[in-house]
Amino acid sequence: MPIRGCPFTSSGGTFFRPHLNIRITNPHTGDNSRAYGVVDTGADKCAIPASYAPILGHNLTAVQSDVAGTASGETETYPHTSLI
Repeated sequence: MPIRGCPFTSSGGTFFRPHLNIRITNPHTGDNSRAYGVVDTGADKCAIPASYAPILGHNLTAVQSDVAGTASGETETYPHTSLI
């Protein structure tokens, strides 16, 4: 399947990755924000930086945390419902 409308860009390094312009929305409040999403075809879930939580009206500590494995090790996560 050809990739269309998904430009490959570099974030200052030598690696070029496909990215998408996205809007992240909290379906419970309607709060939203635009962002760049990096396409990771090997990911099982979407991850959004914690700095977006207040913008989207999410309280990170209101849910039970979880642990996710990443390429650089394990990290603590806080699952919330969002639309992308």
